Amino acid sequence: MREDLPTSLADWEGALTRRFLTAAGEGVGPIRSFDISPETLAMAVGLDASAGDRAVLSFKKALLADWSLYSALEDGSFDRKLAPNCHGCFAYLALTIFVDSQRDGVGAAEFRPKLAAFLGVDRSFSKLTGVATMWRSLRDWLARQVKAGKPFRKLVLPDEDGWVQIGYTLRLSFPSRRDRTFLGNFFDDNPGIASDEKAMLASLRNVVDRSNASKGLHDAFDEFYAAYGQDQRSLADHRFWKLVLSVASARNVQMPIDASLEVYLDEDGLLNFRVDVADKSDLASVHATLQSAVAAIARLGPSNLQKVADVGYIVFKRIGTSRWSAVPRFSDCRGEVKVGLCSRLTAAVGTKLGALRLSGDWSLTVDPVSIARAEDALRRLLAKGEFPQIISSAAVVGGVRTDHHWLGRRSVLPMIVTDLGLPTIVAEGEDDPALVCKEIEPNRYAIKSRRPVGGAFELRSSASTAARLRFVADAFVHDGQRPANLVDAPEWNDSVKMLGRSAEPPQDWDSVPEALDDLLEAVYAGGRRGWAEIDLIPLLERILPADMSPWDFLRSLQDATILTPLLRARYRGRTWILGQASLVPLRSRTQDFVLTDGCVPALQRRDFEQAVKALGGRVFRRMRSPWSVPLMGATGVPIERLRQRLDWPLKSPTMPGRRPAAFDDEPQRRLEAYRREYLWSWDAGRFAFESAPSRVRLARWVHLGGRDHDVYVVSAAGRDRMFVSRCGAIVDAHMQAGKAMYRFETDRLIRTGRDGFLPDQIAHWLRYENLANPQPAGSGGYAYEASRSQAVMIAKLLPGAIDAGETLRPSWDAVASARRSGFAERLVFTDGRIASGRTPYGTTQRSNA
Repeated sequence: MREDLPTSLADWEGALTRRFLTAAGEGVGPIRSFDISPETLAMAVGLDASAGDRAVLSFKKALLADWSLYSALEDGSFDRKLAPNCHGCFAYLALTIFVDSQRDGVGAAEFRPKLAAFLGVDRSFSKLTGVATMWRSLRDWLARQVKAGKPFRKLVLPDEDGWVQIGYTLRLSFPSRRDRTFLGNFFDDNPGIASDEKAMLASLRNVVDRSNASKGLHDAFDEFYAAYGQDQRSLADHRFWKLVLSVASARNVQMPIDASLEVYLDEDGLLNFRVDVADKSDLASVHATLQSAVAAIARLGPSNLQKVADVGYIVFKRIGTSRWSAVPRFSDCRGEVKVGLCSRLTAAVGTKLGALRLSGDWSLTVDPVSIARAEDALRRLLAKGEFPQIISSAAVVGGVRTDHHWLGRRSVLPMIVTDLGLPTIVAEGEDDPALVCKEIEPNRYAIKSRRPVGGAFELRSSASTAARLRFVADAFVHDGQRPANLVDAPEWNDSVKMLGRSAEPPQDWDSVPEALDDLLEAVYAGGRRGWAEIDLIPLLERILPADMSPWDFLRSLQDATILTPLLRARYRGRTWILGQASLVPLRSRTQDFVLTDGCVPALQRRDFEQAVKALGGRVFRRMRSPWSVPLMGATGVPIERLRQRLDWPLKSPTMPGRRPAAFDDEPQRRLEAYRREYLWSWDAGRFAFESAPSRVRLARWVHLGGRDHDVYVVSAAGRDRMFVSRCGAIVDAHMQAGKAMYRFETDRLIRTGRDGFLPDQIAHWLRYENLANPQPAGSGGYAYEASRSQAVMIAKLLPGAIDAGETLRPSWDAVASARRSGFAERLVFTDGRIASGRTPYGTTQRSNA
């Protein structure tokens, strides 16, 4: 931060113009008032607010040294070339705003002696018509700059009422020192009133008109209260409410906070509850039970959800495939809802809502219920249980941030949540809408565009509020720093250098569907410090087909080296970090080539393509299915020179060693601090609350306090084996039970159930040798490309969990088997062998021809 101060009025003119008049300064949208105080003067010249007194002295000195000060104030005559890209008069107008904001009295007559006292001159200032002249001149100049496409804001002058001198200044000055004093005294005289915004505003309405508040406060409050009276609550960015929050903070007055409560399912269907507070990420928390989440809300103090514990019920509306959000009233919902009930209401009304699932002392409906059914069950409680509507911001949600910008890809454009009506989004400094907003549910609007979005925009509403939106079409390249307090979670601990040859690299550059390309770019953009699953899964759900599991796709990102899951130290849950862009040297039977590992965004992908082309090589990209991650590499390029040009690390390909079941299991631990949540259902092929008796049992245990990782316990033959790795536990359970997770078909290992994956080291080896990423599909499908010999090797590493088929069957046996079946089994000649396939199951048997 700079320490020096401007010495000339030209320097101050430029600094004040940038701070208060440009779209890159204090805000966006039309200007309706100015807050010019010692603190804002200091910040305008790049100093800390604490340097306000120094800034004021420097500003006054520059004004007094200017020969045209008095002619500007009296006649509106000023040097229009005082500073580049400035009108030349704003420093004088800022002086008048500053003087008015420091006054304690009400009458306009006090302004002139205050101006003389500030400047330290002996003048009456009886004539100040130049002030009104300069305000109109500044308004017209700003309008011309905006029309020319320059990043300035329009100035909206108050309606004229015969003002010829300082009328504009008195009404544009907001907030003043007496405004802050007035509100501070109001809070002192009405302790506790801030906890009820509706009562507070009603009381303010009665005292503002008869107070010594400035004309600017009168205008700002009237404008705000009119919008509030129309049931608009997205007013947190309004200039009046900003003043309220500022004074409340200075007086240690606690204002109601905007809290949210979401319920979501993890990959096993286990309920989790997340409490968030707008603009206060440090107060966010995740809970294993609804009871714990309600207690966390109560600890927040006054909020929009503060009455939850008192009324004993919560209504949730659907906001995603498996996510629900608490709402204050049924009118905010469409279709079906879920309802949470405290223990005293569960017995009274629970039977009217169907099956309930306990969640601590509270319970939650298992299945969604119709709004009419929920209203009927809670009829006697609705009036008592109506939650307060608090003032909040017009929120921009659902998109992906890259640094301080939103990613402008069409599939992941954010949504606007506001009750101020249809938002208008215009290019900064313009008036005509640049982006279309479409209402998708009450008070929620989707941003639509025909192409990727880039540039600066203004989000405008009907309540004289505006916000800035900055978009980039491609994500910024991150610094690659690994987040702290994360622990590696390997799934396989026996790997060696890859010995085999890879498949022949492709020659083509396959196109990638826009939705998938947008999704991969969004994963990179938002992953600078890692992804929490509660944030990543909604992004995947938004774009993936409805019948595809987002958890399967997330695993495919891990198998494709895009993401790596790490355990959160001293807390349950995982954080998914981006794989570092790397070069993997490989060799097929005919040539050397290079494969890329990691999460490579659009900008780095272009760097790769340009570097390969400059070195005389050829890039390739392979897509195996509509939703498989594309695989990228290059042929005919010296890898060392490519590494030097890109500054990407080299990565040696590995493969699993020969040791079977080389899982990285968890040392034995006491389970007194855990509770068993789920058992693996062999019938359903996934975790469930209950499971039929089996000689092999797989259970998921959750830490009671949420302070440690989940533990998966495989029990078989009187022995328990514990895992932190979910993948390892599922594979081990299938091995113990002798139940195949995957079967070999033609050139793929296909999952037989709806859950379970190969350990990460095995998946990466298949990727390197076959040059193909895993293929997630709808209806629970998941497949790895593999040869028969690879399937046999994996079957030896995971005995009982992989059905590799028969591998040494003679050709005459295959023919005889087909004849005995009446040729229901078909014969196929492939890979130099005669094979017979059982048509109903699609299983292929091969012989040694």
